[in-house]
Amino acid sequence: MANGIKTAALAIAATSALSAAPASATIFEYTMTDGDVLKIDTASGTGSWKGDDIDTTFTGDFSQFQGGKNPSFSFTLTSLDGTRIIRGDTFTPTNRNGDRTHPFMLKSKNNGKKVNLWSWWGDPVVAGDYIRKIVGYEVTPPTEVPAPGILGLFGLALIALGFGRRRRIRVSRG
Repeated sequence: MANGIKTAALAIAATSALSAAPASATIFEYTMTDGDVLKIDTASGTGSWKGDDIDTTFTGDFSQFQGGKNPSFSFTLTSLDGTRIIRGDTFTPTNRNGDRTHPFMLKSKNNGKKVNLWSWWGDPVVAGDYIRKIVGYEVTPPTEVPAPGILGLFGLALIALGFGRRRRIRVSRG
């Protein structure tokens, strides 16, 4: 009787693991007035802003980002790396005096029609925020993230272990 309960529990665990809905990742891509491209990947928590005058990558918690033609959002970034060209010179993002009194942020402005990469550039600071108007919007279809597949394999392994144990018990009694 106990073996039957264990086998049933293993089967239920495996079935629920196999039928779990896969997680998905969506990449939102915005084209700006000057041809810049802003990308936000909701699953990896990463993004980039690339163009003639900017080449940055950043991280943050974008899991709640909904996207849209005129997105409304405000994110404090956990990192911002890269460069920006200002009057022909290249600068990196900095915090004033090395402190975090001016955190790196990515936020929408003007009812989602513009995006602001909130930072100071250069040390000493030579420029502030980088703001561009959104002119195009595209969404890369969601892609499956493989974590639930691993759970399915784990469930199958549990079933195999259960049947293997059951077989050993029969052989030893036989």
